Amino acid sequence: MASLSDGNPEPIDAQARLLVVDDNEDNRYTLIMRLQLEGYGNIVAAEDGESALDLLLTRDFDLVLLDVMMPKVDGYQVLQRLKAAGQLHNIPVIMISALNEIDSVVRCIELGAIDYLAKPFDPVLLRARVGACLENKRLRDEVRAHVARMEEELESARELQLSMLPTDFEQLSAGQRTEIFAMMEPAREVGGDLYDFFEMDDGRLCFLIGDVSGKGVASALFMARTKNVVRLIALLLRGADGAAPTPAEIITAVNQELCQDNAGMMFVTLFFGILDPATGEIGFVNAGHNPPYHLAGQKVASITGCNGRAIGVRSNSAYETRNLMLAPGDAIFLYTDGITEAFDRHDKMFSEERLEAVLREASNGRSEAIITAVSGAVRAFIDGAEQSDDITAVVIRRRPDDQSN
Repeated sequence: MASLSDGNPEPIDAQARLLVVDDNEDNRYTLIMRLQLEGYGNIVAAEDGESALDLLLTRDFDLVLLDVMMPKVDGYQVLQRLKAAGQLHNIPVIMISALNEIDSVVRCIELGAIDYLAKPFDPVLLRARVGACLENKRLRDEVRAHVARMEEELESARELQLSMLPTDFEQLSAGQRTEIFAMMEPAREVGGDLYDFFEMDDGRLCFLIGDVSGKGVASALFMARTKNVVRLIALLLRGADGAAPTPAEIITAVNQELCQDNAGMMFVTLFFGILDPATGEIGFVNAGHNPPYHLAGQKVASITGCNGRAIGVRSNSAYETRNLMLAPGDAIFLYTDGITEAFDRHDKMFSEERLEAVLREASNGRSEAIITAVSGAVRAFIDGAEQSDDITAVVIRRRPDDQSN
């Protein structure tokens, strides 16, 4: 069939699904005829707003051409119901109005319509506005589909990342003189925080917590790389005499490895320790991370005096091993700054002072209870504000003598 278009005989989408809503039969016929002349063949008509709403509930449309003044349910009411149902995000609406109804058209635009056509219909304006609306909808649909695919992929990445972290704390603690618990809540689908636990050949427990620079996928990938490199080096590195490496030797080797092929200039703050469950002695290195807390009864002491450079910054960074004794019943609490720098609705930070107050109250409890108390306090403090950073915490508690397995 011939088209009224000059030099552009084909519409953007000849198969587009159009709904024409007008109580005047002559207007419906005229508009449908002109749309058909333009090449649009998938057109449905409704004689009033009520019929249009019924159709919109049961069928999908790419564009609605909607008259303003109609009996029963008018154009205003149709727009209001579509807006209330959230359908205007998916279905563009062009208002049909007589020239003396321009104020009504303005009101309709405010209600969510995206354009208007005046009666009598001008073929050039009809072609331009219908084509533009359908093209915009096509682009929006493509963006939504792309976003949906990205969300699905990010959710898979989140599940994969969380599966890399140890979560069976009962198995880790079973038969041991230590009790372990940890949690991580990424601010986005994937995060840059990390924690890990694993045993060395001699039965000592390695543990770590870290915070990668930035957020998102890049940080998550660097997090995975860091975790794997720490494990490999800690388990495989040996001194000249075959002795197990010290924490400083492990972190020095980890830093040198992560500085290689680091085009993104990523870095990670890390606290790494090795616990002897039999004696309670911990050898540790702090590479630019928040100082953990030593919990002894209701005494909460920050573990300071050992703060090296973050890992991945310079390959020649030097690290030092320090030591700490955990008496039976004592615990060590490790965390990332997503806890202390959690903001409430008034941009106030949770802060170290609030964290220490919570730890004093909960320090005599089990590892899980301590973390539950901290995470609950943070959630209550932010009171629904958006989480600005990943939140991660680890507790390693040496069992009291009467609870040792």
